[in-house]
Amino acid sequence: MIKENFVSFEIAKLLREKGFREVCSRCYGIAVLHNGVNISFDEECELKDEGRGNEIEYIEGGMLYDFNYQNSDDDSKIWAAPTLWGAMKWLREVHNIDIDIDACCGMLGIRCYAAYVSTYKPYKLTDIDKEFGLTEDDVKHRLVQSKRNTRIPSKSEIIPAHEYFDSYEEACEAAIKYCLINLLK
Repeated sequence: MIKENFVSFEIAKLLREKGFREVCSRCYGIAVLHNGVNISFDEECELKDEGRGNEIEYIEGGMLYDFNYQNSDDDSKIWAAPTLWGAMKWLREVHNIDIDIDACCGMLGIRCYAAYVSTYKPYKLTDIDKEFGLTEDDVKHRLVQSKRNTRIPSKSEIIPAHEYFDSYEEACEAAIKYCLINLLK
């Protein structure tokens, strides 16, 4: 069975910080542990009632929960967790940033992946456009490429050239992180 790949907790935090407000089917929250094992809310209450609350460990972002959540401006301890595809779609549709992942054949015939980022800015209506009778509505969906194919470097330990990623998902995650840190201010 194919499983969805959700962004890491680190990326979920960056997305909220950069204004990501889409509803997601998963979210990161605080993991509640007792002796290194996740426990339920009822078990947490039971331990507290028994005076053993000091045995409970809380880990921020330590648990990916299966319920719908949408980030808000408050500083809650829950972070929406989109899929990698959802985060890339948000970057593309909201910020005009495209992420391209290319599969390639690395050293020794090992499949590897390269990540590229391209940015676009809205098209500005020119005097020539106006002479031809075009309006803002006619060009509102046009974009002009402002920076093409920035290559995202890998820190791969498997592929010695450090130019490629070991998996498609790793390349996506690195490209999303690059965009959130370097392109969105």
